[in-house]
This record gives sequence, C-alpha cells and structure tokens, in this order.
Amino acid sequence: MAKIKVGDSVKIKDRAHWPSPPGYGFANAEGTVVKWVEYDETMEDFKDFVYVHIEKAQGEGKVYIGNNMFFLAENVEKI
Repeated sequence: MAKIKVGDSVKIKDRAHWPSPPGYGFANAEGTVVKWVEYDETMEDFKDFVYVHIEKAQGEGKVYIGNNMFFLAENVEKI
C-alpha cells in the first residue's frame, strides 16, 4: 500500500462492524486527506488517524459531504 499523504484522494473502506446510523454511510465515501495525525512514542498505543474532507458519499452519509471527518489510517485507501 502506498503511503497516504495530505492532498491524496482516498476512499473509506467498508468495515464489518460500522455503527449504524451513520457509520455505514461512510463505507465507500470518497474525499481528500486534509491532515495526518501521528502520535509520538509516548503514545505508541494510539493509531494513526487521517482527517478526510468528505466529497462523495451514499445514503445517510450524504449529510456529511463537505465536512472533515477523522478515520483510522487503516480504514482508508488511496484512489
């Protein structure tokens, strides 16, 4: 997997346990990474997060178009 960087277009991966609503609405949503958050060694148990500006979504996720949402880095893929 290519390293995701600020400015990249990404798609939110589907997850088996999305909360519903609105969690499932983010499955396959697309957007642009606007910020990458990494924690230093003192907080190494925390995961990396990306803030994604939502540009496309389906179903109940449509109300979040235009918003910035954060996701675990492992739940997004570069498109």
